[in-house]
Amino acid sequence: MDVTLQESREALRLAVRNLWLAVAELVLNANDDQPVQSDLASAEHVAELAVEVQARLAQAVAGVDGASPVDARQASLELCEVERLLREAGLIYWRDLRAHGPVSQLRSSTQRRGGAWPSWWTGVEQSLQRCEEPLVAAGQAVGAAWRELVTSMPPRP
Repeated sequence: MDVTLQESREALRLAVRNLWLAVAELVLNANDDQPVQSDLASAEHVAELAVEVQARLAQAVAGVDGASPVDARQASLELCEVERLLREAGLIYWRDLRAHGPVSQLRSSTQRRGGAWPSWWTGVEQSLQRCEEPLVAAGQAVGAAWRELVTSMPPRP
């Protein structure tokens, strides 16, 4: 595989790993840091969604941590799969964890519940915000990898 293709693949690998680490923190905060009497359904839902995002990212990490593709076809298949997983993770993140509706509902629920719940939600919200930049960076790395792959292919006769 071409050197610049290797470089773009390595940049993608690092971006996906950074995103996975940010989401791992989110999972920890959403699950392990919940108040002891964890019976708030919306909090459990957030924790489950964070785990869903993490599962997709674990698959993406496995995809880019494997052996380098031997040709452009294999590289494009790998990139398609990684992009799909990142898109699914991003959809859950933006639609179910960061959209106004879910955020305001959970914020209200935790404030009504009182006790340790509002501070739990503040910590989760901060973790969610820390995932945004790595998520955007991973998307940009996918785009760069596609550009490099396409421009490295010889023209068809």
